[in-house]
Amino acid sequence: MMNHAKFFNADSRRREHPYLVRLRLPSEKLQRSVNLANGLPCPANFPFKEATVTLHSGEVLHISPRQMEVAMQYGAIAGLHELVTQLRDMATKLFNPPHMDERGLIVTGGAAHSANLILQTFVESGDYVFVQESTYPTILDTLRPTDVKVVSVPNDSEGLRADLLAEALSKTPAARRKLLYVIPNGDNPTGITMSEKRRREIYDVVCKYDLLIAEDDPYYFIYFGAEQAPPTFLSLDTEGRVLRIDSFSKSVGPGLRLGYITADKPFTDKIQALQAIMIGSPCCVSQAILSELLRHWGYEGFMKFTSKGTETYRKKRDMVLQAADKHLTGLCEWKAGDGMFLWLKVLGLEDTKHIIELECEKRDLILLPGSACLWDSAQPSPYIRACYSLATPDKADRGFKILADVIKEELKKNKSKNKSGDAVASGHKEAASGFTHEPKKHTNGAAT
Repeated sequence: MMNHAKFFNADSRRREHPYLVRLRLPSEKLQRSVNLANGLPCPANFPFKEATVTLHSGEVLHISPRQMEVAMQYGAIAGLHELVTQLRDMATKLFNPPHMDERGLIVTGGAAHSANLILQTFVESGDYVFVQESTYPTILDTLRPTDVKVVSVPNDSEGLRADLLAEALSKTPAARRKLLYVIPNGDNPTGITMSEKRRREIYDVVCKYDLLIAEDDPYYFIYFGAEQAPPTFLSLDTEGRVLRIDSFSKSVGPGLRLGYITADKPFTDKIQALQAIMIGSPCCVSQAILSELLRHWGYEGFMKFTSKGTETYRKKRDMVLQAADKHLTGLCEWKAGDGMFLWLKVLGLEDTKHIIELECEKRDLILLPGSACLWDSAQPSPYIRACYSLATPDKADRGFKILADVIKEELKKNKSKNKSGDAVASGHKEAASGFTHEPKKHTNGAAT
């Protein structure tokens, strides 16, 4: 049986739900109660009465006066009751996780907020966190100011290497192994989607070495395979080790600032306690809009919407691949992936940071150097992350033409430097040889 308590950090073990937050009542009960405890603002002073939101289809969502009153008030920590119910139903249909009745679900302020909540609930100074060798830069920025020990595990074409994860885990103290952070679909930055076989191998390793998985999956709906995406880690989770992070940023829109965490209830209870003191609850107006949208569409309508979005990204990816073929063949290596990113390896360059920050930006081409995705960002990287979500045919063609020109110029400069260096080295050799083989002779005939 899972020992949930052993994974909490010292702060989490001491943290309880704030007393005033525990007093918050569901909106229905609040209406019939004589509530003299909560410091809730008077709804008569709210400036917004109701709202309508027009969809691209021309359909109109109506946020009723009752919904608006609830949305403008302090909300439940886990999220608006109706939205939480909708999301539980969605997660069950999408992922079919084992023992879903034993899991909790908490609405958050998006994927980055979810990851921060998880790290601050479970990880403390001296703990080991395992990440992919190249990973989401913001998660690294979150960990750098801490005393957490971060271990990078290399990828191959199927994602994080399970054998190398096991090797890394075997070299760390059992009491301090805490968490594996992964992006399983359309990985940021590599675009790799882990195979089902690799996911099962990783899950087996995690169970053997007794740690948690933070499954950050914002690109779940941007999968370009002919069939359904491989099962999520949550779908494989028979032991309750997975803390799954979902986000609406890449499907509905990042401005909503909404995501959710699905995990065993003892875990989500502690995460809620932290959320209660950090933000109380995510934006309830955004939650009301999203809830009404999901009610309007239903599950099938939402899936149809995300499928349309997938096709948009597929076309953009294929467009960018054409531009890469045209301009970068022979200069870079890449592999078509899922998600929003093309991961380019520049041939003949040890590091790309210089050409991106100086030469490319000078020509109005903005890219991300591979070193930004490394735990040790001072290390050189020959990689470049190109995001194609905003690309048009003209911009993709123009951007990769600029990149090709910059790479060619840099390779030419390096070749020139190498030739110059060889010539100087050769000159030094000749001088040294002359001194060695033609020693100055003194009058007594001795050589020095």
